Amino acid sequence: MFKSPIKQKLKQTKATEWVNNIISRGINSGASDIHIDPYRNEFIVRFRVDGILHKIDSQLIDFFPRVISCLKIMANLDITEHRIPQDGHILFSSGGTLESIDLRVSVFPLVINEAVVIRILGGKNIFFTDFEKLGVHADDAEKLKDVLQRSSGMILSTGPGGTGKTTTLYTILHNLRSQQKNIVTLEDPVEYYVEGLRQSQVRPEIGFDFVDGLKSILRQNPDVIMIGEIRDDKTAEASIRASLLGSLFLSTMHTSNSVGTIVRLLEFDLPPSFIASSLSLIIAQRLVRVICPYCIAEDKPSAKVLELSKVPKDKQTRFFKGMGCGHCEGSGYSGRKGIFEFMFINKNIQQLVISGAPFTDIEEAAKLNGMHTLREEAIRQAGVGATTLEEVIRVTPND
Repeated sequence: MFKSPIKQKLKQTKATEWVNNIISRGINSGASDIHIDPYRNEFIVRFRVDGILHKIDSQLIDFFPRVISCLKIMANLDITEHRIPQDGHILFSSGGTLESIDLRVSVFPLVINEAVVIRILGGKNIFFTDFEKLGVHADDAEKLKDVLQRSSGMILSTGPGGTGKTTTLYTILHNLRSQQKNIVTLEDPVEYYVEGLRQSQVRPEIGFDFVDGLKSILRQNPDVIMIGEIRDDKTAEASIRASLLGSLFLSTMHTSNSVGTIVRLLEFDLPPSFIASSLSLIIAQRLVRVICPYCIAEDKPSAKVLELSKVPKDKQTRFFKGMGCGHCEGSGYSGRKGIFEFMFINKNIQQLVISGAPFTDIEEAAKLNGMHTLREEAIRQAGVGATTLEEVIRVTPND
């Protein structure tokens, strides 16, 4: 049956308006991600706000093909390909504003249809001007500044995806930035463009990966190197060599805590002495939701919550929660903040790694050197009314 091209164009215009509206709503609500999930009869839209997914819309499935085609066109993806994952990028402008927002689009094939996740990258607040605003304890911030004065060594920011590792690295780079330093980054992809940095990104489709990129960066006479992530043994070895050749080296790893990062590096079958001599600092981190300041009230946690959160009896004093109000849309939370576990590597820890000591011994040595575990730091934040014990349980590893 013949279909009017004018009618088809109107349908596509409607899809474009709907997509633009959803993206604008996501940005305005402070979402970090927009999820679009198709089912048999409908597709739903969820926003990830403060780390939690919330359903905000649903449409009949008949509308979905036009929506996904629109998104693929905007992200410069192949609209005819439905069998393999695709990743794209959108520079989005909304509401007549001059500033554009960076969006990363991931399309993933399902048994029925394709799912879409849009990561909202941009913004002015990717880094903070000082570490205390980032959420770092004052004592750790001073020690961190001392480490950043060194001309070589490796600093790793670790944790699962979406825990603020990139923000931490960019805050460090912001504090290192100067006319006297040549700072080079290699990312996958470049998520935030920062003036004063020489930023590049890997292109696996043409054979330009982290290992090849690092070889070239070393010929650029760098003072500071940052790569997006250490994922495999070749990248780990190349990274450690770079840190030993006179550059301060920054990267991320997906590990659960500081000691787990050493475990992971050893699993790459690298010599323990090689690892120990390169490491300067491991930062494990998480993001906890912050109690809404408009509805905060004193809380009396149940015995079960106290048990699960592992709060020491001498610290079971006052705790707080958000009662839910119009400012936080009934959630009791407003925004997130970082909690950090800083393992500063000293000679004692180096010797324990080299000798193959149990990892419990390495952790105890780190505590003697001033390290507070993620759980301990989260409990401290709960004790000062920044977050709840429920967040402590949800976010931190079960030490």
